[in-house]
Amino acid sequence: MSNINVTKGIFKQFLDARWAWDLIQGPIYNRLIFKAASELYQRFINEINLPEKAKILDIGSGPGFLTLLLAKENPIVSVVGIDYSPTRVRAANHLRIRNQISNCSFRQGDAMNLPFPDASFDIVISVASIKHWPEGKRGLQEIRRVLTPNGSAFIAEADREATDEELYRFASKFTAWYVWDKFMRWYLWRVVFGQSYSRGEAEWTARAAGFANVVVEKVSRWPFFLMRLRK
Repeated sequence: MSNINVTKGIFKQFLDARWAWDLIQGPIYNRLIFKAASELYQRFINEINLPEKAKILDIGSGPGFLTLLLAKENPIVSVVGIDYSPTRVRAANHLRIRNQISNCSFRQGDAMNLPFPDASFDIVISVASIKHWPEGKRGLQEIRRVLTPNGSAFIAEADREATDEELYRFASKFTAWYVWDKFMRWYLWRVVFGQSYSRGEAEWTARAAGFANVVVEKVSRWPFFLMRLRK
């Protein structure tokens, strides 16, 4: 293994640590990336075919923006958001209470060992989370375990093979005065997209986890892909 790969592995472990999410990664996502991706969230929600009174799990729910939007637009479904960071779970619950959304809840948990029985959810969703999991295959196996028979998973993730043009367009959405443009581009390329999956890798990992019905598509005009899985 080269020194470059060792350094990259240590860097990823550092950034994916729980304390790093509480103190560094989480605040950056909360203030910039999640809000900048609001259009992506709406497109993502529009892709999901929800059964009546569906039970939905959002893995890596962060501050709850997507989870609460889904619950608000679909008041007859039940949504549970789970995140590795207790700080982000508290922020999500605060936002849920402030917006008086009753068909949604949040709890702390690990994607590698989901705290739910088998066949608990009709739909599992996840946005920009799987690249941070220590074992992608293990996490997808957990998703398959908690899905009901014929249940579906919808996973959106940063595409490591995104073009520079797509990355620059995405970076331009971060308009906060305190963000240095060159730093944000470096952060997106090295931390967000550089540590993620290609579409081919995502499909291979999903099939290795036991999913036979796998579709991976590029999200047009965005440096992301959408993976649809059926149990």
